[in-house]
Amino acid sequence: MAATSSYTISKSSFIAGSQCTKLLWTKFHDRDAFPEVDEAKQAIFNQGHEIGDMAKLLYPGGIEVAEGIYGYAESIAETDKVISRRVPLYEPAFEHNSGFVRVDILNPTGEDSWEIIEVKSGTRVKDQNLVDIAFQKHVCEGAGLKVSACYIMHINSNYVREGELVPAELLIAEEVSEDIKDLSGMIPERLEELKKASAQVKSPEVKIGSHCNAPYECELKYRCWKFLPEYPVTDLYRDTKGRRWDFLEKKILSLTDVPEGSGLNAKQEIQRKAANQGHAEVDKLAIKDFLDGLEYPLTFFDIESFQKAAPPYDGLRPYRQIPFQFSVHVQDGPGSELKHFEFLAESNDDPRADFMEKLIEVVPDDGKIVAYNASFEKSRIKECAEYLPQFQPWVDSVLDRFVDLLVPFRNFSYYHPDQHGSASIKKVLPVLADTDYSGLSINEGSAASLAFVEMVFDPETTTERKAAIREGLLEYCALDTKAMVDVLDALREKV
Repeated sequence: MAATSSYTISKSSFIAGSQCTKLLWTKFHDRDAFPEVDEAKQAIFNQGHEIGDMAKLLYPGGIEVAEGIYGYAESIAETDKVISRRVPLYEPAFEHNSGFVRVDILNPTGEDSWEIIEVKSGTRVKDQNLVDIAFQKHVCEGAGLKVSACYIMHINSNYVREGELVPAELLIAEEVSEDIKDLSGMIPERLEELKKASAQVKSPEVKIGSHCNAPYECELKYRCWKFLPEYPVTDLYRDTKGRRWDFLEKKILSLTDVPEGSGLNAKQEIQRKAANQGHAEVDKLAIKDFLDGLEYPLTFFDIESFQKAAPPYDGLRPYRQIPFQFSVHVQDGPGSELKHFEFLAESNDDPRADFMEKLIEVVPDDGKIVAYNASFEKSRIKECAEYLPQFQPWVDSVLDRFVDLLVPFRNFSYYHPDQHGSASIKKVLPVLADTDYSGLSINEGSAASLAFVEMVFDPETTTERKAAIREGLLEYCALDTKAMVDVLDALREKV
């Protein structure tokens, strides 16, 4: 096999370069520009490794190639040593024309051919997966392999766990040999382009655009987008027509510079007006109508949940949200003292029954139940009742009592330019109330999920760390419901 070049294009580099050549160039020339891998991204990697290990069970008797070896040359040499044994190979490495791949699983077929199996933790084949495996096929064939078929193995979203996990049912190997035929023809030319871009002395000049978020959100947005003003046109809400990019092409960077009659929709026009005024646009009649629909006692309700690709409990499909925590604030009447109730699971046992029992104890029998993006909370309790039918009557009795506090913000009945096009409570709370989530050790939902998983599933988590996580989770979830109280009070003041 040929020696690698100075700028070896790996699978991840090929995908990055296909998204943006500036992103690829920076990977080689300014690695420090990339932020450290955060907990959320590391959790995705860990889950991918877990699914990858399960996939290997479906190809038994194989060899883990170059385990612990990360250098290109060393891993290629190790692959050369074992490939003649004609057994499944896990993570074998190949190089051709400065393209480098490690194949998840290489499975021998017939007398001299091989199948490429790329393992993904998603539930379907995505376009970028096809580019990925087409690149692998090109490199493997260039290195001398005869590739008979290509498969993408992914999660079976219809799998329901009953008893022990069954990897052969959890995972589906979908053949994509025909799907990548057209892509395979463009790989060599694209590889040459990326090699040239990588070898440039200066970074390629690439304008910001929709590619900054697809197929992945770019880690360098903080740098490439920093020229934008306080209220940029990129804040435009649900900009399905791509008006933001049209404005940028015309050197219109700020919403304050967008002329009237520019074809904005109603919500985008509210954004433009708010940016020009420097304060909120308020539809008092719409807010009053919303407030008039509230009935005391008010129950402010928030759920935290986690999900796994491989369902951890019976009766679950992959990636089904599992509620492990709730916070409830109850207010009996206008201005009355708040009563707070909370639940947090403390073991890796299925928490759903305890969760529902405690919830039923604290939710009043009448009045409205206020949640932010209420469809999430409603879906979680409905799912619990599907698996635990003893709770179905209660769930049926409360669903019509839900009020979604997101509605006045999603409808732009209240919009402040500092929300930057978002209606999330994390953006709404600071502009309406003198509080935010910044001082918390856990300050958003995905971090709460990861912290809980660490607390109850990781055997290496110390007692002290568990106590700190527990405190952080309780503080975060309590603020979620208290924030709704504050937001509602602030809306009342506005009308």
